[in-house]
Amino acid sequence: MSNFMHPSLKDRVILITGGTAGFGWFMAEKLLEGGAKVALTGTRPPEDRAELLAKAEAIAGPGHCIAIQADVRNWDDCQRTVDEALKTYGHIDVLINNAGRGSREYRIDYQGGPTTKFWDVPVEAWHSVIDTNLTGAFQMTKATVPHMIEQRFGKVFSISTSLTTMIGNGLSPYGASKSGLETAHIVWARELAEHNVDVNILLPGGASDTDFIPQTMVQGGVGTRGDKILPGDVIVPPAVWLCTDETNGLTGRRIIAKFWDHDAEAGQAFEGCLQPKHDHPEIM
Repeated sequence: MSNFMHPSLKDRVILITGGTAGFGWFMAEKLLEGGAKVALTGTRPPEDRAELLAKAEAIAGPGHCIAIQADVRNWDDCQRTVDEALKTYGHIDVLINNAGRGSREYRIDYQGGPTTKFWDVPVEAWHSVIDTNLTGAFQMTKATVPHMIEQRFGKVFSISTSLTTMIGNGLSPYGASKSGLETAHIVWARELAEHNVDVNILLPGGASDTDFIPQTMVQGGVGTRGDKILPGDVIVPPAVWLCTDETNGLTGRRIIAKFWDHDAEAGQAFEGCLQPKHDHPEIM
């Protein structure tokens, strides 16, 4: 087993939004290998979900994975997702807010046009990014934490982005969504501390080799871009470690996955990913 696996993963119930592809599925694969039960959300069609469930069963056997068609922008979908996970597994231990939208759907420079300015961004694209990355994470967390509070245990972490990306030209919708997400997590961590629910932020630390990064930004197909960008599964080791009992009580922290040392013991490797804690973070 990988050095970031832990016995506490067995039968731990983990809900991953946007779990049917990219970071979400990379995390799900390893969690299933570790004995966890995983509920995945996504907007992909039924045939894709069926294929995914077959892969999950090949990894962990039957009964360890469900795939729910849901859009985190829709509050009813968020509530239904939590209800289905609870009906299937009886409890939820970890929520990973991974569902996200980037700039590829609105950046005209990706299609050969001039550099995109904020006034070039369609209003609909702004809402799509903000409603998924920020409001969607809020809605899923709001739907999930009452159960965690009741059971006096839970872990929530959300996928963010690098500080330089937050203020990149053409990235104001994406940057605003992620900076808002991170500041919200500071508040959530404080408010949930007395309930034994941990809240953290995890980010890869740079562009990663998934289909979230278009070929117009980094040339080559997914899985073939080599050292041009970070590996697509860079997020996995600290993500899995965050789901274990070894990180119980760790809250309000920012974790950068690319600093994981694969030659170190898991706890030490995770410590290397932790960013200094700032009570009053600064954007400007």
